[in-house]
Amino acid sequence: MSRVKKALRKIAALLLLGVFLLSAVAGCSRKANTKASEKVLVIGFDRDAELLDTIKTAWYSDALIYIHDRLVSRDYEFGYRPGLAERWEVSEDGLVWTFYLRKGVKFHDGSDFTAHDVKWTIDTIKDPATGSPFRADLEAIKEVEVVDDHTVRIILNYPFPNLLFNLSNTAAGIHPANAYEKYGDDYGKKIVIGTGPYKLEEWIPGDRTVLVKNEDYNWGPEWMSNRGPALIDKIILKVIPDESSRIMELETGGIHILRNVPETYVEKLEKNPDITVYKEPATKLGYLAYATDKEPFNDVRVRRAINHALNREEIIQFVFRGIGEVAYGYLPPALKDEYLEESRELAYEYNPEKARQLLAEAGYPNGFKATLSADNSSKSSKLAEIIQRQLKEVGIETKIQLYDSASYTDMLKEGKQELFIREYSWPNADILDWFLLSERFPYPNHSRWRDPKTDELIMYAARRPTWAERAEAYKEVQRYLIEQAVWAPIYVPMQIIAVRKEVKNFKYHPWMLQYNDGFDIEVE
Repeated sequence: MSRVKKALRKIAALLLLGVFLLSAVAGCSRKANTKASEKVLVIGFDRDAELLDTIKTAWYSDALIYIHDRLVSRDYEFGYRPGLAERWEVSEDGLVWTFYLRKGVKFHDGSDFTAHDVKWTIDTIKDPATGSPFRADLEAIKEVEVVDDHTVRIILNYPFPNLLFNLSNTAAGIHPANAYEKYGDDYGKKIVIGTGPYKLEEWIPGDRTVLVKNEDYNWGPEWMSNRGPALIDKIILKVIPDESSRIMELETGGIHILRNVPETYVEKLEKNPDITVYKEPATKLGYLAYATDKEPFNDVRVRRAINHALNREEIIQFVFRGIGEVAYGYLPPALKDEYLEESRELAYEYNPEKARQLLAEAGYPNGFKATLSADNSSKSSKLAEIIQRQLKEVGIETKIQLYDSASYTDMLKEGKQELFIREYSWPNADILDWFLLSERFPYPNHSRWRDPKTDELIMYAARRPTWAERAEAYKEVQRYLIEQAVWAPIYVPMQIIAVRKEVKNFKYHPWMLQYNDGFDIEVE
């Protein structure tokens, strides 16, 4: 009998062990499945952030769009809509803007969002000691007053209809008051605090930025279909400097979305059944610039000669495969209110003979030699080659110098440029302030244009009391810049975005893709 009991006990022990092992395996399986089912969106980029701090950086990583909310948002039609401010009022004289803030909003560190945070953010940007590149954009603001915890009053020095635009920009993301004092030198590197739909998990410079969704987020703007937590659990912004490697990663599924797709790859990607290519009018402009304070570029005749030497139609076909359009002025046509319609009539037609004549008048009958700088992307490299050939036809001999993005910026900041290729992306005429006001010298005023009349025209335009008056005044700025040939505008590209089939409910936005607005991703 005792032997039977022992046998039964042994069997029971073995059965118990089996159950335990099965449970452990099931548990491991559940953990593995949980991890496997995490929704991760990977986006490819050619360059990394300089600093994850909207107040101090001059290069705004896309990560900052989702870490921070702003007082004002912009919908899919680019209209100004409520953000952290649920509504606002403007005084009759245009000098006082009162913003009524959303209640129940919390920062990623658990603190409540209040008017004090708005005041601290704006005051810190405006403080000269901060050194914020965004400071000049808020120059119109005289002071910020806290009326109560959920009401803030912005008092202006002069009417400034562009205030809503500036408050809707990535640079105007709201930070918790005293963030610098609280988090010290780690802020913008290891720690970034906002109220946005995603939180910073880690930033490995030169490699990736990882964002995780804010589970408590439920204050998205009314125009979004999803105002609560994002459907995608994690976003990885992956840095892949090499262009062909980015394309390969997209094709093999290593990344799911690629913005700024080079035109040379569009046809290939459109043939891939796993990828959809979106092409939309861009608020971008590509141009050839020169150091206008250095000989021979300080002579307007030389600058005009360079403009006449460029065959822009040939460039569109050769470099951009016909995707894009010729740029005649200093703003892209997509900026309908502000774009100068007569730019084409005023622009410099392709005329090599006229270019040679102007060079001779300026004292360069045999042309001159210069360095032509560009970033090392395939687009810029090809653009540099064709510009080199076209300039040679009028006697301008150039040596091409290619840089990676960081080195290129450093070179411009150091003032070593002669001829150089640039492209900007910005949906507002105040981009001209950014690049051409004397106070922005030496950077971002990389063309080194210090001109009292330009300053006067821009400041007059920026301070017009209504949007319509402002837009008209910026047209006068454009007329003068074309006449002075401050740049040589070349092309207006398309906004090209490639998206893999795993991404669901993709919605194109003309400025900031809203990944928290119902975007989803299929996982295995």
